[in-house]
Amino acid sequence: MNTVVEATPRGKSSDAAPRPADEALTFHRHYDPHATILLVGFFGAGKKTLGIIASVVLRRRFIDFDTYFQQEVQLSPQEFIARRGLVQYRDVELRLSHELLTKHDKGCVIVGLGAFASRPQQMLLFEFAQRHPIVYVRRNKRDLQQFVTTSSEKFNRIFELGNDFFESCSNFDFFNHTQTQPDPTSPAYLKLKETERLFVAFLRRIFGVLLPQTFSSDPFSDSDTFSLQVPLQWLDGAPQDLELLECGADAIALVITPRDIQSAGVARRLSEHIATLRRNSRAAIIIDVVAISCKSEKSKAHEKILGMILRLAPDAVILSSDLDDDIFRSLNHSTGFTKLIIGFHQKEPVGSREGVFTPSNIQRQTNFPQLGGIRVTGECISPDDNLQCVPFLKSMTAITNLPVFAYNTGALGRASICLNPTLSPVVLPRLQSEGITVQQAQHAMTSFFLLPRKKFTIFGQTVKYSLSPEMHNAAYDYCGLPHIYDTTQAEDISAVDGILAEEGRGGVTISLPFKSAILPFIDEITSDAEDMRAVNTVVLEHKLKSDGSRATIRKGYNTDHIGIRDCIDKHLSPANAVRDGTTALIVGAGGMARAAIYACYELGVQRICIFNRTPEHAQKLANYWNQWAGSKPNVNLQVDILRSTDAWPSDLRLPTIVVPCIPPFQIGSEHPVKFQIPNDWLESRTGGVFVEVAYGPFKTQLMEQMIPRASKGWVIVSGLLVLVEQGIAQYEIFTKRPAPVHVMRRVIQEQSAKYGFVHQ
Repeated sequence: MNTVVEATPRGKSSDAAPRPADEALTFHRHYDPHATILLVGFFGAGKKTLGIIASVVLRRRFIDFDTYFQQEVQLSPQEFIARRGLVQYRDVELRLSHELLTKHDKGCVIVGLGAFASRPQQMLLFEFAQRHPIVYVRRNKRDLQQFVTTSSEKFNRIFELGNDFFESCSNFDFFNHTQTQPDPTSPAYLKLKETERLFVAFLRRIFGVLLPQTFSSDPFSDSDTFSLQVPLQWLDGAPQDLELLECGADAIALVITPRDIQSAGVARRLSEHIATLRRNSRAAIIIDVVAISCKSEKSKAHEKILGMILRLAPDAVILSSDLDDDIFRSLNHSTGFTKLIIGFHQKEPVGSREGVFTPSNIQRQTNFPQLGGIRVTGECISPDDNLQCVPFLKSMTAITNLPVFAYNTGALGRASICLNPTLSPVVLPRLQSEGITVQQAQHAMTSFFLLPRKKFTIFGQTVKYSLSPEMHNAAYDYCGLPHIYDTTQAEDISAVDGILAEEGRGGVTISLPFKSAILPFIDEITSDAEDMRAVNTVVLEHKLKSDGSRATIRKGYNTDHIGIRDCIDKHLSPANAVRDGTTALIVGAGGMARAAIYACYELGVQRICIFNRTPEHAQKLANYWNQWAGSKPNVNLQVDILRSTDAWPSDLRLPTIVVPCIPPFQIGSEHPVKFQIPNDWLESRTGGVFVEVAYGPFKTQLMEQMIPRASKGWVIVSGLLVLVEQGIAQYEIFTKRPAPVHVMRRVIQEQSAKYGFVHQ
């Protein structure tokens, strides 16, 4: 480990400046969108890998301090120290660090600073952190120790001192989990895809680019959302059922207790466990510290834990209402884009006249600009007390624009959880003795007639082999939803009109060959589906007209492009990362081809070729996209057609993305479609990704052709994976609920094995 710490006694500091680590809520966490990002941490933590990932995805310049140092003095830091000593190195290091941070304070990702920790450099970084994000990249202590050859005692001492240094001069924490191979047969680089997803999402959150992770309702809206309660100590136990975190809840609340604060290494535990939650769920992350006492003698400890929490950039923090005003004032400038929620708890039932929180004191209790919501909890004497929550919530809604959630705690208060519309607390199935699960809450709402049963259908000419019904129905059942999903096969699109008009209809999945033919039957269309002129998902949305009557709106969506896009993105190697010269090949010219072209466009591909057995159809599709691109500002997209299987165009790079969008069977029959891509079109030296959209009970000719190329850098993606990825989005659009991803994937694996469908 190349971190060296000056021999200043712990707990003391130089006369020049106070220790930054003593100020838990010092940093303002709003930055210029182009502010340089600085990564610090121990050798072996993965800073350089993360820095390169961030620079590529966010289009920033990557700078390694060791390389910069060597360019300036023609010696590496280690060589400089060996020749001229540590004292002289400190002077040069500080001068070059100041120069580097001054010249490159925007548009860069910098790594390597702080490897030789000194007090002047600590203060330099602390000042830089007032206007820039400095991320302390943490890693498991055991993983770090493998990079050094020293005694455990010396390593632990270096680790503790280095940890203090990195915490003191940074304003964010990112725990870099050691990634395991997702599939032993897949390329090693794919394990970095998950790291890329997590780290880029973390950086975007720091800058306020809050992209939703699901296609369901906003967790903080009043659309019956649920918050999964996860105790910090449960994560300490290395649970094996982490996939259950995606149980259909809209948010995960990590619950912090007073005991947790007093435990050793709480900052590391928080960082590691938040990373675990983000790795295993797409839900919003809330940290609940409301149970911690905020009396004056403990306010310093509370301030310290809040400082640790804000370094993790959670979606929200729930704080006790008795938090000291001076801490609230500090929070208002240091939260960044994290929502603050005030929690009020009373011994009386919610809504009682004796309660500590009433509509009359809302202004006095919640006069903070950063406030994002209010939670009110009470204690029941009898089950009847739960009914008071409903008028209480109505009165609160009338006087505030903030999200409000209110319910009673304990076994007697469980009915109020089902009556509360926002972030109702639920537990994992194995912990249901402590509360109710999502499934139980949804069952209760169905029994209360608060959750109507809806019917969904996949509609197309050939849906005999569709696995969508099994996938959706299993997900509905797991989450306690009363819906059903079936199939309807028809020769003509006109039959869909009667289906959409059925009572209790929630929506329809549109299959081949009707993805464009459905357009005259819908009232509204999303912007991406409008761009594609193809719809695979129709939802019946009910709206109130100005005269008070209800209207049913048929709204069209497209989730095919989401499934294709995500499958390409998750399996595209770093060697084939999308660049200006990247070329994609689309086979087919129907509705799925439209989705594939749009998916490639979303990933940044600028040159796309279409091959279709009927060139006129391909030309029509190419003309559409070229005209579309020409009508949009700042869109650089060129779509060409290939009229024969002759040599690949000499002015284009060989394709590294290939997406066949042809059905496994000829339309109207069970005869397989026969087609192969010319071999010389597949001679990219770095291979690529092949995403077959179709799936069926046999290997298509294209799949047979591509499988031997797996040894030449090609990653083969089955249409079953596309089915799952687009199905997740479709489930969430249909239900407005987060999908239980692990259930949907497991069902497809089981059903495809049952029917002999091909995974590869």
